Amino acid sequence: MGGLPGPYIKWFLKNLKPEGLYNMLAGFSDKSAYAQCIFAYTEGIGQPVHVFAGKCPGQIVLPRGDTSFGWDPCFQPEGFTETFGEMDKCVKNGISHRAKALELLKEHFENN
Repeated sequence: MGGLPGPYIKWFLKNLKPEGLYNMLAGFSDKSAYAQCIFAYTEGIGQPVHVFAGKCPGQIVLPRGDTSFGWDPCFQPEGFTETFGEMDKCVKNGISHRAKALELLKEHFENN
């Protein structure tokens, strides 16, 4: 889908719900997707900006599990049989795109 919905996921879900997001891909055999989180940090004006990107590859599937948090029920991370909506929160939070970006940020602070 050319990078969609990207940062517009909130509005896609508001209008389509997780089921609609899955249905948009009905005509495509490839339902691969990724969740991405980017943190940026600088020590101040004129200082370099450090960018930390975390990515979690997966695929869009028929919604399963808890529907209270965005697209969690229709995103199944690579290597797992459960969607984010079905996963224990500790497992999800350990493998998510946010966790990966935060780990990179943490490593930056530990090494600099």
